Amino acid sequence: MKKRLIGLAALCAALCLGATTLVAGEHRLGHQPLIIKGSTKTPIGARQFCTERPDECRPIDTVQGPIALTDAMRRDLREINSQWNRKVVAITDQDYYQKREFWTYPDGFGDCEDFALAKRRALIERGWPAGALRMTLVRQRNGEAHAVLVALTDVGDFVLDNLVADILDWDQTNYKFVKMQSPQSLDSWVDLEDERVMALASK
Repeated sequence: MKKRLIGLAALCAALCLGATTLVAGEHRLGHQPLIIKGSTKTPIGARQFCTERPDECRPIDTVQGPIALTDAMRRDLREINSQWNRKVVAITDQDYYQKREFWTYPDGFGDCEDFALAKRRALIERGWPAGALRMTLVRQRNGEAHAVLVALTDVGDFVLDNLVADILDWDQTNYKFVKMQSPQSLDSWVDLEDERVMALASK
């Protein structure tokens, strides 16, 4: 049974991912940054992750604004997103861990939060400031919840996603942005304001 589920997950991942990852909207004029409304509850999976890995959730002493996106950093986004989308087979926590929600680093298999956590760690290892990399919860057009990593830069808040190969600015996606981790810590979260009109697909 588990082999069949893993096989189906691999097929789904292969269909969802394109061949080339690009950073769309580079130097796009009129960039609208994500708007923070205020503090909110930390997702249960993030709380569990921080309980198990407190060193990775320590408060950041100096929080900087959006970082200046260099050519090298653009390459980082493309490479890291593509590498982890290829490395990991998408599968739900329920099917793989027999748990409804479980945030961790993928071991070859994982769900959307695991993809995003792995990309966040890989970019930090390349020198990206942790405060510019935000775990973010969104809602898909069919109403289902999803998690992505958002890189906040001076030319766009770019989304690293395991379901979409291209790296898009947040307002070029078909997602409704709900909440994201604060710049201070993965254990502290904020609500987002997304007033775009999103047409939800019928279930």
